[in-house]
Formats: sequence, C-alpha cells, structure tokens
Amino acid sequence: MILNRRKVILEKNKFAIEGRTVMKIELREYKLSNINEDEKFSIVIYLKTDLEDIELDYLGKPTSDKDKLEESFNFLCHYNGLSSALNRLFIELDSRIK
Repeated sequence: MILNRRKVILEKNKFAIEGRTVMKIELREYKLSNINEDEKFSIVIYLKTDLEDIELDYLGKPTSDKDKLEESFNFLCHYNGLSSALNRLFIELDSRIK
C-alpha cells in the first residue's frame, strides 16, 4: 500500500474525550495497486492521541472511485459522521488495551 493522498480533519484544535487528548484526525487514501487501468484505493481514518495512534479502514472495502476520498471527507466534516467514526476508533483502541 502506498499513501496516495490525505485530508486533515483536525490538527491544531486538540480536545479531550474518553480520557485521551485527540491530537490529529486524518482521512487517508492508500493506493493498493500500481496498475493504472485497475486502480484500487483503500480509504482509512487515522487518529492520533496523546497515548496512541490508530488507522482503521473507513469504507470497509477497496474502491476504484477517485472521488471517494473527497466525498468521505465532506461527510465526516459536515454531518454526524465524525462522532460515529470517533466512537468506532475508541472502541478499537479500548479493545487493544484489554
């Protein structure tokens, strides 16, 4: 996987939640193949806190849609998508601790 593009959702405005301080949230697009005719991308959400960092698959499947990163970013920033994505990330982080 090769990091193709990234969109910063939060970087300068830190906030505390679930006993952690959120430092950075990004949406990242990884290119899964080097063949241009059959380009596939994986969209992941990245979270960095004061204690750890994590990347999770955001879409659940690869996509060949080059606009999917921008669509996902807009959904996260303009609707309630970010709160549900943060909940999912914190559940994953908490399960790693146990």
